[in-house]
Amino acid sequence: MQAFGHSSFEIGLALSGAISAGAYTAGVLDFLFQALDEWEKLRGEPGVPNHRVGLKVVTGASAGAITGALGVVALARGIQPQPFTAAEASNFSRKQGASYKTLRCVLPSLYDTWVTNPRLVAKEGGMDFLSTEDLRNPNDRARETLRSLLNARLLDAIKEQALRSKSGISPATQPPYDYIAEKLHVYMTVSNLRGIPFTVAFGNSTYGMQTHGDRIHYAIDGLGAWSCADSSWVAKDRSIPLSIATLPPPGSPNIPPEWDEYGTCALASSAFPLGLASREIVTPIEQYEGRQYPMSVPDGVLINPKFPETWFRSTQSYVFQNVDGGVINNNPFDYAQYALMGSGSAERTGGAEANAAVIMISPFPEPPAFLPDGQPLPELVNILRALFPALINQARFKASELAPALDKNDRSRFLIAPHRKLDGKNTEERYTIACGLLGGFGGFLDEKFRAHDFQLGRRNCQRFLQHTLSLPGENPLCASMKGDAQYQITADPADGDNAEYAIVPLLGSAVAEVALPNWPRFANSDFNVLITRVKSRISAIAPILIRGQTASPLLRSIGLLGSLLGHKRVVTFVRLAILSDLIRRDQIEGWELPSQWRDSAADDVRAILAELASPAYDFRTVAGISSATHLGPGFVTEVLNQLTRVGSDKPFLVWRTSQTEGEQLFTLASRKPRGFWSLPLIKSFGNWLEPPTTDRKQAGTSA
Repeated sequence: MQAFGHSSFEIGLALSGAISAGAYTAGVLDFLFQALDEWEKLRGEPGVPNHRVGLKVVTGASAGAITGALGVVALARGIQPQPFTAAEASNFSRKQGASYKTLRCVLPSLYDTWVTNPRLVAKEGGMDFLSTEDLRNPNDRARETLRSLLNARLLDAIKEQALRSKSGISPATQPPYDYIAEKLHVYMTVSNLRGIPFTVAFGNSTYGMQTHGDRIHYAIDGLGAWSCADSSWVAKDRSIPLSIATLPPPGSPNIPPEWDEYGTCALASSAFPLGLASREIVTPIEQYEGRQYPMSVPDGVLINPKFPETWFRSTQSYVFQNVDGGVINNNPFDYAQYALMGSGSAERTGGAEANAAVIMISPFPEPPAFLPDGQPLPELVNILRALFPALINQARFKASELAPALDKNDRSRFLIAPHRKLDGKNTEERYTIACGLLGGFGGFLDEKFRAHDFQLGRRNCQRFLQHTLSLPGENPLCASMKGDAQYQITADPADGDNAEYAIVPLLGSAVAEVALPNWPRFANSDFNVLITRVKSRISAIAPILIRGQTASPLLRSIGLLGSLLGHKRVVTFVRLAILSDLIRRDQIEGWELPSQWRDSAADDVRAILAELASPAYDFRTVAGISSATHLGPGFVTEVLNQLTRVGSDKPFLVWRTSQTEGEQLFTLASRKPRGFWSLPLIKSFGNWLEPPTTDRKQAGTSA
């Protein structure tokens, strides 16, 4: 048991939802635990800081929940440094003469969870997100069921592999870590589709309401040795106890029910609506009695739900379906703050006195898109498209977090987000994270994307510990580092008490620089395989979807005929949507631009090409591209004209139509009508039957 003295700093982690970019969050955690472990191994040696930093709470939503929950499991199996292969070690940007890390990771099961296993296409065969094992009903093999667009059984396999990991030591023999609390609190947010009912008194009447924002709270013992008091808030909160001692040893064929349910809660938090299957959670009904909520409540007041009385008296468990916790609470900073500090703000936030902080890890910190004037259009389909993002954005808005964020002297909150600067450049790359394409799903396209982001997470965490997570020398925590330039963050050692010192010093194997990984690109051959697999998945799920909507043989026949006619169009739409984003972010091979655009203008040229590949339109205008990309029409015109003159072997060759209604239309040469459909009469008939779409104000103008 390790009791921390007054020179200690408490931390909580808030892991945001990120879909495939959970690989980045996993990389951050991997390096953070490496740094803490290296420091602990050298503690007591001359010159090594003697203050302590301890982790008390981990909160996660969606991908953050998987990373936090399974990160705990990986740490329980011990720190296991894994070196790069020769091929991996050569795939980095390196400065001559610099010393770099040779480690791929220190938590191999977490690496496998996020880099090796979650894939749309398994190149070596086996289960992936596009295979069809999930369509077979395990209770009735003659009946097929559709629970999600992607095969979510892959996530079950990933969960089981993490819980049964063949590597590492038995958790029962792993000594507890001095930098982890004896009772580590883990919160996972979920979107409870059944809901939690409440009744609010209003004078002479009552008002009924229901919340769907839910969370599961685990209190894990056996992982840490730091004996510390819980905050008053978390001490009163309902939790599910879980002991590391019951985690199965490596390679065990059996997973204890309590750990299986723990893993399922993580999958429930990451069940992206429609894309991944919802998950059922069964929890004792008393978990909802007297639970704490991250809000200011008068002393002695309990917030209890108002379940139907007859049902409540007759049940022991609450069973409910869940989708992605990120739908309602994608950044569970509030739970981390209350669990760590007992209220919505730290008592001591200034640099001279701060003793605790929440570190939020958010792979996508950018604000939501602000719609231009006139959008959404006042039409049914457009309003429906805008409604779902609007509801999510509103659910995630937390006014209570705005005021503390405006205080520049507040040392109780920090953020780790992707940063990618090439050597010799001071400007940030426009696209920093490889898993960011396709709204976050794109990382599942290629293992190279996830491997890049894992290493970027490790690198960014190292830089964060070196340059950001700091306190001024006047803080008592810095007493053993004061005046030592090795741990000083500010440039001038003569700064005295104004100097800043690293809260977590880098020692041992954590010192050598984590190299910047090269920007990954998707191979064309892999892209073609992907589209073939997408086509197969659509072919498999379309009949099941139609049969599930009606029992009428006639209507089913009509639906199946319609799906056959629309099948090619759906596949084409998916192919172009993926291609467009790959082009925009320079993540596909063979689209290397001519030399005159390889520097400052390259991203802008790729943005124009991405618009030409967009499935939303068959043909584009200069004005339409300019509006979509926020680039000047003169620049757009110049780029389009030059791209019409590149070689026919280039995939970015642009085709220009003759002027129509005083305006030229453009598309990629690969999208222009070919063969039979390019004949004048056939083309005219086709345009009459289904006019090509353009980005003109008059939709459906013929090309």
